[in-house]
Amino acid sequence: MSKKDKKLKKAKPNADQEANQTETNDKQQQNDSEFPTDWDVDVYRREYESEEHWLLRKRFMEFHKDKFPEDKLVCLAQVFTNMEFMGCKYPAETMAMVAELSKEVAKEFRAGRANRLKRTFVAASDAAEARAKGRRSTQQTNDGQSTQQLQGQKRKHFDIGSTGETQPPTKKMPQVDLFSGLKHKQFILFLNGGRQCIQLSAQRSHVPFEEKEIPAENNIKKVEIRLNNNVVALATGENLKLAKANAFTCALEKLQNECYTIKQNPDRKTIKIEKNNNKAVCEVIKSEVDAASVDKKLDDNNKGFRMMKMMGWSGGGLGSKKQGREDPVEYLFKSNRSGLGKEDCKMDKQYFKNILRNYVESDDIRELQFEPTFTKEERALLHEIAKNFNLKSSSYGQGEQRRLIITKKTITDNQILHEVLINKNTRFLDRYLVQVPKCKRHIFPDHTETLTL
Repeated sequence: MSKKDKKLKKAKPNADQEANQTETNDKQQQNDSEFPTDWDVDVYRREYESEEHWLLRKRFMEFHKDKFPEDKLVCLAQVFTNMEFMGCKYPAETMAMVAELSKEVAKEFRAGRANRLKRTFVAASDAAEARAKGRRSTQQTNDGQSTQQLQGQKRKHFDIGSTGETQPPTKKMPQVDLFSGLKHKQFILFLNGGRQCIQLSAQRSHVPFEEKEIPAENNIKKVEIRLNNNVVALATGENLKLAKANAFTCALEKLQNECYTIKQNPDRKTIKIEKNNNKAVCEVIKSEVDAASVDKKLDDNNKGFRMMKMMGWSGGGLGSKKQGREDPVEYLFKSNRSGLGKEDCKMDKQYFKNILRNYVESDDIRELQFEPTFTKEERALLHEIAKNFNLKSSSYGQGEQRRLIITKKTITDNQILHEVLINKNTRFLDRYLVQVPKCKRHIFPDHTETLTL
């Protein structure tokens, strides 16, 4: 036997050993791929997570428990719900893998969602025909509900600082005649505009208003205030200005006992929008008059604050040496799905139109307060766009402190009363205070406190 044959003979056992070792490694790898499944999925539910989001994410984790380590599966489940509900983008490999893993998990959910969308939308031709006939479309859907009813179930909410969840629909109460037995019928007193508030309220209520001087003796001035040709107040004074002031005070007191009174809540929440690095940075504040004194730090009213406290946080910056930031990150309004770090944002007419269109299409009734960081030209552009969207816009302040306020002017005083007194709508309760007339106090005992101008 040659030396070469002897070497091959010796090498053969080594090859067999390697094959056996490879087989052993494969078995070991297969055993390692079987991950423990006795961990509790429910501990990963978040306090703010909606039922629909959680059930889908939970199903994803339970379906793939034996395929991934616990920490990796939790991350994949979060990526899955972010893609499904918010349209988030990830690296192509990650998105392809999650799409494959979610085929069976989300099959029923996607089918149900497609069916809901199909029932909600009315054909464009039918909507156009309804508008042409001057009536609303009442096309019935598959489940017997009208399109109008379905549209009322979920509406967008222009809340830059929320978790993105839509507000549940307000429970509608039976129609109630709020004005039965009232002397001045549909007149509603709106406390805004100083001494002009009665006249402005009459215009809003479409009631004739008259304030005039009438003859008097001994050089005394006498002024009379009328609503719908009925005398409300009559007062005198040493001069005409004093007589008008006395008549107004008398009329105001009398009308607050005989009519509904509405006043904007001084602690109402307002959406403040500032310009920072060519972006619109937003936050929710109590009211524009308190903007300068708002404390941006979290308090125990914030969900994130309470969750961090439960996890052992005692305040201050995060990190082992408390080197992290203490103030919360401000909310950033985005009109597209580009990343937060993308710097090529162009603050032009289309950019502002996207902001105001979002506001118009939402149920939000809070004011948009554009801070002095916007230029004069940008405020002029916002005025123009607001007018096109049938929004009310007004500027106040001088020079570098000039601000722009944009509000919805489609809200009527009658609607405010129904939403506050009948429907108990939280959005209206936050923004408006209502005082009921004396004859209605037994019906609405929570709204008897006297409001001041």
